[in-house]
Amino acid sequence: MPRTQRIDRKSLDMIMNGEVNEKHSVVIKFYSAQCHMCHALAPIYKRISDVHEDVAFYVYNTYHDGEELEAKYGFEGVPTICFVRTEGENTRIKILPDAEKPDEATWYYEDQIHEFIERYKHTQTERS
Repeated sequence: MPRTQRIDRKSLDMIMNGEVNEKHSVVIKFYSAQCHMCHALAPIYKRISDVHEDVAFYVYNTYHDGEELEAKYGFEGVPTICFVRTEGENTRIKILPDAEKPDEATWYYEDQIHEFIERYKHTQTERS
């Protein structure tokens, strides 16, 4: 089974809305099929998923509901990478901040994503 899987809106909502009670570290890449940076980021995202075997990696196509998701979760545009620590009502969501000078091909840098995941995957539930 591939390490990175597509998820539908129902599954996304379950993860983001705290409906998963077990403790899991989850990374979601929001993307659009029309986004060239999203396509360029795909092999990097796959490599990262291969390294972080203790984290679930998903991709979600924002084609039909991107504006709604951007408003709800506080991000702007794609690609966007989100870290979620599931634990029911204590679920925590972190959006990877843009680099000071984003990569012209992929927006994010590979080491930036690794550091982001490492920072939050070991964090216990804490209010932010």
